[in-house]
Amino acid sequence: MELKFVATEKDEGRELLRVLRGDMALSAALVRKLKVRGGIFVNSRPAYTNYRLSPGDVVTCSLDLAEEDSDIVPERGEIDIIYEDEWLLAVHKPSGQLSHPSRARYTGTLANYVSCYLGGVCHAVNRLDRDTSGIVLFAKSSYAKARAAEALREDGEKEYLALAYGSFENKKGTIDAPIKRLRERDMRRGVCEDGERAVTHYKVLGERICFGEPVSALRLRLETGRTHQIRVHCEYLGHPLLGDVLYYTPESRALSEKLGINAQALHAFRLCFNHPFTGERLELVCPLKRSELRPFFENNIGFSGFMA
Repeated sequence: MELKFVATEKDEGRELLRVLRGDMALSAALVRKLKVRGGIFVNSRPAYTNYRLSPGDVVTCSLDLAEEDSDIVPERGEIDIIYEDEWLLAVHKPSGQLSHPSRARYTGTLANYVSCYLGGVCHAVNRLDRDTSGIVLFAKSSYAKARAAEALREDGEKEYLALAYGSFENKKGTIDAPIKRLRERDMRRGVCEDGERAVTHYKVLGERICFGEPVSALRLRLETGRTHQIRVHCEYLGHPLLGDVLYYTPESRALSEKLGINAQALHAFRLCFNHPFTGERLELVCPLKRSELRPFFENNIGFSGFMA
């Protein structure tokens, strides 16, 4: 994969390093790797970073030369592609699948399958909990990952669909409550005054009574991205997600069992950001699948047309 820049009259006499770090947005670490591995060219010839540009000079960087060997084992497996271009790949991750290898499991994850599809390259820009379904974004180079991650931080929008226990007093609102890990090496997080700021915006799309208990369908937008943020915030409000085995109340757990929901009812359905290379606003949408929460929305609970 190559990155190009064509010098104009205003670039007359500019040092190549300034173009690499500025106009081409390469990190200092990436520039060093490209220098060592001979991946920087001007007019198809190897160039030093102190080279002075002239109008019409074509700067080319061979990004593949800066890639490190991945420790993710490529493995053949099915992936559901939502979007793909020369820089990015967005796929649908089903509930129950790990996004990335862990100490306990090195294969069978979404990253293993993506690595195989991309020929050994795999750079996850975002991740989802194992039992959360929805959009996971990958980049095709470390450079693209850095640019995409920056784009998500600056102007990204992440939206989720969820089923929560109980009836919300306010049908629309914002949860601004700091989150931290409760104990070292404990997966659970909680709302604590000394935690990191966490902000979740929510809207109740509808409410139904199931087995005599209220269930609310939610659309949520993250302003921050703390671990387990939606799950923690919903529990904090007294409305844990159905099927959540980590954050629950006796009532939400009992209703989840009656409905047959044994994983948190959470789906990352929309990801929106400015494309880091084209500048266009990119909106990715991942509809609910029949094998995931959709049957509960449409059949068990009756939220017809939940994707509104």
